[in-house]
Amino acid sequence: MTAPSTLRFAQFNLSLAGRKAGDIKSQMQAPTPSRQIKNLAATLQRVRPDVVVLCEFDHPGDGGDDGALAAFCERHLAKSQDGDPPIDYPYRYLPATNTGLKLTVPVSAHPRLADAQQCHGFGDYHGQFGFVIISRYPIEDTAIRTWQHFAWHQLPHHQIPSDYYTEAAKKKLRLASKNLVSVPISIGDQQIRLVACHPTPPVFDGPEKRNWRRNSDELHQLVGLLDNADWLEDDKGVCGGLSSEIPFVVIGDLNADPSYGDGDKQAIGALLNHPRVHPDVATGAQVPKSEAAQSHAFRFIDGKGRAIATHNGGLRLDYVLPSRELAVLVSGVFWPAPDDADYPLICDKNGQEHARAHSDHRLVWVDVALN
Repeated sequence: MTAPSTLRFAQFNLSLAGRKAGDIKSQMQAPTPSRQIKNLAATLQRVRPDVVVLCEFDHPGDGGDDGALAAFCERHLAKSQDGDPPIDYPYRYLPATNTGLKLTVPVSAHPRLADAQQCHGFGDYHGQFGFVIISRYPIEDTAIRTWQHFAWHQLPHHQIPSDYYTEAAKKKLRLASKNLVSVPISIGDQQIRLVACHPTPPVFDGPEKRNWRRNSDELHQLVGLLDNADWLEDDKGVCGGLSSEIPFVVIGDLNADPSYGDGDKQAIGALLNHPRVHPDVATGAQVPKSEAAQSHAFRFIDGKGRAIATHNGGLRLDYVLPSRELAVLVSGVFWPAPDDADYPLICDKNGQEHARAHSDHRLVWVDVALN
């Protein structure tokens, strides 16, 4: 494939989590696809990202494809859904995930701890809520780095609640609720590191604020990767993060808004204001936006919506953050207005926006220029 002059990176939380393992595979392989799958595929065909992180796409917990992603790519993305040309993603990476992976020690003395809460990452089965990466350009598999096994207590100044977990769990519990990965994408003679993760939501906990603390610390780990911190040991025992010479793009549903919501504003602020992150995309004039979001009345924020919202509650949770040395051309959030021809792609059969007909998140994209 000829190297392009621009590359479009995207983040899209598909909200495709089954009730049991294999559900999403069955849906993808069904003779008649659901409205949701058709709408999700049509959205990707409309925006046409070159590299995209798809969050909440169930796959085997140890990584790899059980056929669900192959079916999505080959049966749905490779077939026109709403008049747009098909799109091909020949390069795919399905990392292992901590969701639904049971701890081998007692987690907590809490009397009503659900099975999904007794795992390294919340999940009813291993692989639920995992994320995947699909790309139109080669992924250098042998150079991928992961931090799935990095223990929470290994993080300097960690915020593990002192009175919730057992002492054994404090030593074993991993920090990444899914995984943290650094994936090299080759575009001609150039290489860009894709840094992807999906921290736990900072809610659904108790007075100990275990999820709030963990979301905050997952963001601190991400900052440590950009800092090339020597304490950051990957799953192969190699320490350090990204060298200062490597261009990167951080992509993920980070479950943290810098102004609203329940997350740690300082933690997400440290990432958005990191000296290596492109300031215009993080906090400036090129933050991805959609005009349609401004007309919404959201439940999580006061008054009308913000153009930078990526979640149907009005929060900015989904991010595509290029490094400072990458030239950013344009960015956006796929959120069509009611009078837009694309509006049916986020609606149910009655013409109403509905998460089960699309997702509770919106696709976010950023175009960067290549040398």
